[in-house]
Amino acid sequence: MKNLVILVLTLSITIVLAACGEDDPSSQEREGSNGENTEEQAQPSAQEPIEFTDEEKAEEDESVADVNGTEIKGNEYNALYPQVKMSLQQDEQASDEQDQVKELTVNMLVEQELIKQAAEEQGIEVTNDEIQSEYEAMEEEAGEQLTSVLDQFHLTEEDLKDQLTKDIRTTKYIESEFDIEVTDEEIKEYYDQLAEQSDEVGELEEVEEQIREQLTVTKSQEQLQTKLEELKEQAEVETLV
Repeated sequence: MKNLVILVLTLSITIVLAACGEDDPSSQEREGSNGENTEEQAQPSAQEPIEFTDEEKAEEDESVADVNGTEIKGNEYNALYPQVKMSLQQDEQASDEQDQVKELTVNMLVEQELIKQAAEEQGIEVTNDEIQSEYEAMEEEAGEQLTSVLDQFHLTEEDLKDQLTKDIRTTKYIESEFDIEVTDEEIKEYYDQLAEQSDEVGELEEVEEQIREQLTVTKSQEQLQTKLEELKEQAEVETLV
């Protein structure tokens, strides 16, 4: 199963919004032989809410985990759970298996808290202006669709801003903690792989920056996951649900 850690604005919400916007240079990999986008077919409509029953929800003030003495509450769990469920649907996992979604949701919340604590130790802060700027940029790009996407994931504007805060903090932590470098050779190798799969990738110069961004995200995920394993070994973590 692919790692579901939320990194560098990889929320399911931004995945849905991006799917309706810019094309990814690797999108050809997801197309079938008839040229149809199979991933898009598998995605739920932005107007169709993810099923999220009362049985799946946690009480808002219930503690779902404790990380080094800091409790994670049910309101955070409820904000993330539908996104995890959709990620599993896209990944063709058993998203109707409640225990699996619960386990992954709690694990992601624990990892987010570990990143927060590590970032705070380095003096990394996220300002209200940064949060508002990111929100307005998302609002401008998505337009009226943002409301329907929030409804799809059972989120409020406050929930989204809280998750943007975590994403900005994670990005700052990655930039501070790791030295991420993508070489021209790596970009060329990735491009050649895409070109072997499709004749419609375009010239290297046209997609070079997109490939660089993709490889940067991939390397960031790998290095952050290694760091998270170290933080987990050093932390006192208790799951309460």
